[in-house]
Amino acid sequence: MHAFQECFVCGKKCLSREDFLVDPGIEIIGYQVNFDDLLAGTFLFNHSCSPTLSVSVRYFNGLYEGPIFGERATGSDECPEYCLYQDRLDKCSARCECAYVRNIIDIVKNWPKTVECIEPT
Repeated sequence: MHAFQECFVCGKKCLSREDFLVDPGIEIIGYQVNFDDLLAGTFLFNHSCSPTLSVSVRYFNGLYEGPIFGERATGSDECPEYCLYQDRLDKCSARCECAYVRNIIDIVKNWPKTVECIEPT
């Protein structure tokens, strides 16, 4: 069975994106932007057994249903430059094409945690 994400240290498997998001042992800690292709950026997560897991933004794209702006505001007065710092996970109020990824981060940060992923067999 194919897992959405498997921890390379303890072997726990999350079978779906939703399983991954509800696991209290998983916490988003960073975002590595790819300005050329925002969906190719990477979210970084800590797992309770210690490693950092990286997952493409692409797998979380469907979580946000709001507006997506057509141009970047990077370098403008309106841009708080959150995307330039991996550990800055704040929402962005700029009218910027990158802002929707910041909204996805906020959704992931606030996802209710309930059930751990499956133990390895």
